[in-house]
Parts: sequence; structure tokens; C-alpha cells
Amino acid sequence: MSSSLLDMPDTTRPTKLTETLLQSTGGYELVLSALIMGFLGYGVDRWLNTTPFFVLALSAFGFLGAAFSLYYRFKQQLELLANERQLVDGPNERQQR
Repeated sequence: MSSSLLDMPDTTRPTKLTETLLQSTGGYELVLSALIMGFLGYGVDRWLNTTPFFVLALSAFGFLGAAFSLYYRFKQQLELLANERQLVDGPNERQQR
């Protein structure tokens, strides 16, 4: 995934709409991962006849997992954009700023 979008041929490069949709899924990912893991925890709690320990634990696990995933994807996107900017600007432009 270290290849730049500029290196991709035009036929395989995602459209602007696709890029925007891929970037806007973070909120859904946070909520849905916590809900899905919470429902899984509910099933485990019912199966084991326990308190809502698994509901809370798995919901937190799902939320934190999605949050870390979003953070690292955002960090990777920033690095890609910085690399693309350096390719476009060149090394001399960067030093002048």
C-alpha cells in the first residue's frame, strides 16, 4: 500500500467519488463495529448466563479496534500525501517554505 495514487494508471486509479466514499466511512465503522461486537457479547452472555461483562468488553474492543484502524489509515494517508507533495514540489520547493 506504499504506492502512490499518482503512480497508478488512469484506468485503475479510483475516481474522486470513490475516494470520497472511502474516506467518509469512519463514523460508520466506529459505530457498527461496537454494535456488532456488542451483539456478539450479548449472545455470549446469554449462552454463559453471565452479567453483561461480554457486552461491555466486546463493545469496547470493537470501538477501540475501529479507532486504531482509523488512526493508522489516516496516518498512512497523510504520509502518502506528503510524499506526493514532495514529488510534485521537488526538494528545493520544500526547503524554501
